[in-house]
Amino acid sequence: MPEKENMKSNSADNSTATLSPANYVVCEGIETEIKTKNNLTIKEVSGKGKKEEVKIDIIVNYCKGCEICVAFCPEGVLSMNKEVAEVVDISKCTKCNICEYLCPDFSISVE
Repeated sequence: MPEKENMKSNSADNSTATLSPANYVVCEGIETEIKTKNNLTIKEVSGKGKKEEVKIDIIVNYCKGCEICVAFCPEGVLSMNKEVAEVVDISKCTKCNICEYLCPDFSISVE
């Protein structure tokens, strides 16, 4: 995913982001939104999966980088970006929810 050029930070460690139009990225039909809610940074990716529309939220603050979601995703939808899981190809998602069920930190949700 491309870096966000105009993303504003509320703290030195980039743990929170300010919601603004600059926080949206459109890449190959995938819309990513970085937003904050209750001091949590959430990456929201939505698009057309294999069967239907799908939305995957990853709470960056909760993800400890264990890679369980990446290892068990049968379609290769996720990968690691440094120490945090990220969606690399939402068009492959079948909404099987394996990533959500196996995440020990409840950092992923699939709708």
